[in-house]
Amino acid sequence: MSTASLILMSICVLLLTCTHAKIGYFWHITDFHYDPLYSPQGDTRKHCHRTDDRGSSGHHRSLGRFGDYACDSPLELIVSALRYMRTRHSENVEFVLWTGGIIASRYSGKDVDRYQAIRNMTELLRMTFSSHFVFPVLGYTDPAPSETLTNLWSHWLPLEALQTLKNGGYYTIEQTQSKLRIVALNTNLFTVREQNTVHARRQWEWLDSVLEKSIANKEMVYIVGHAAPGSDSRHNSISAEANEKYLRTVRRYARIIAGQFFGHLHADTFRVMYDKEQPVSWAFLAPSISPHREQGGSTNPGLRLYKFDTDSGKVLDYTQFYLDLVAANRADSGAEWVAEYNLTQYYGLRDVSAESLHGLAEKLRTNTPHDATFFSRYLRAYNVKYEYADNCDGACAHQHYCAITCLEHVAYQQCVEATASALAASGGSATLIAPLVAIVLAFIASFIVI
Repeated sequence: MSTASLILMSICVLLLTCTHAKIGYFWHITDFHYDPLYSPQGDTRKHCHRTDDRGSSGHHRSLGRFGDYACDSPLELIVSALRYMRTRHSENVEFVLWTGGIIASRYSGKDVDRYQAIRNMTELLRMTFSSHFVFPVLGYTDPAPSETLTNLWSHWLPLEALQTLKNGGYYTIEQTQSKLRIVALNTNLFTVREQNTVHARRQWEWLDSVLEKSIANKEMVYIVGHAAPGSDSRHNSISAEANEKYLRTVRRYARIIAGQFFGHLHADTFRVMYDKEQPVSWAFLAPSISPHREQGGSTNPGLRLYKFDTDSGKVLDYTQFYLDLVAANRADSGAEWVAEYNLTQYYGLRDVSAESLHGLAEKLRTNTPHDATFFSRYLRAYNVKYEYADNCDGACAHQHYCAITCLEHVAYQQCVEATASALAASGGSATLIAPLVAIVLAFIASFIVI
């Protein structure tokens, strides 16, 4: 073999090695909704808590050891999820994003009980990821920022982050071996109840200063929070004013925002953000570990593992894992978490970018009733492969498109109402118009503080 060939081979090996070295993984887990009082002998009318009411025994149905769609998570479900996480790419996992909703909202009103529940979940994560950092944020079911909460998470966060976490529930992490910064927001401060508080104002000022510093340091940024911006027929927890302010911030700093990661919705979807009608940024909403049931459908428990370039922070892909809750409760062998889909392969994306996700949203919009395969694929992911009768008609499908692409509250309402008007003008059937009316009413009702 010639010297030139040997040199060329060495260069190829070096390039492959360097390329491989840049690849890392991180987990995104959200909405445990851990309920220490869950019982397989519980009553669904009592949040799956055990009851001594003998007269109600005839109303009980069998509940599973790993949970039930009607209630929050038992400990066994969460333990099974963390055990599975430990088996996947453990040597290449860089960190874990934990986006709130840690404890069940109906568990206990006593702070001592709620802190103990969070302490238990924190210890489980410490044992699972003993050599990794976990970056937590607060959800709506979690206690307010405090020294107690800060102490629970002090082994994961540096002193500067602990200070802002204690005072306002937000913090930033600078990755020492790359140009990637993690910005963890307290989206509880975006609600109508909190938006005008001192802590809310300070978080906006802090966010601007952190993003300006990232520009100066040539860093890329991950924004992490519990509730995503935008609107949806199921939830609308962020106030209109805070929502607009957040979207303006994203447009201003879009060139350094490598990704946005949220939970709260208990469903698998995404958001595309635009500036002058051009897609400039995206957000992924991960499904919950807690099983979930609503009038529009249910979701199985889910986990998400991202693949990314550790130098630039560019998200390359993700794999969504899930647990078939019905099958798990029937099996004697325990919970079997499996891969549900791989993002780029599942949707045929060339990459993970605002442009590609905009193209995906357009495919959902133009999906016709005669060729509903593509939207059905999205809907299966949205509900984390929960097997149910597909009752999402054309109006329902368009509502999903509006939620993905129209993040301003007014724009979302106009998008939904435009379809209702078009159906009415064309003599659309009541079966199509009725769901839209319900959606619009739900949107208006969602402005009530949650």
